[in-house]
Amino acid sequence: MIRVQRKYRLIKAISTKDLEIQVNDLIQKEYKDTEGFLYRSSGRWQCLGGPTFQNEKWIQTMVFIQEEE
Repeated sequence: MIRVQRKYRLIKAISTKDLEIQVNDLIQKEYKDTEGFLYRSSGRWQCLGGPTFQNEKWIQTMVFIQEEE
């Protein structure tokens, strides 16, 4: 399997509870492509570092890592 970074996202929330809900929703979903003609792949969102507090909002950086066969 080859790991490839596909995209990133900044999650912003007013409270840590809201941030936790949004981050967990992304982490728990797995995206699979088993019908591909050239390769099969699966991907997941992962946290990149820890949450930070800026301008009265909590921010978490997420990165989408995809593994290809």
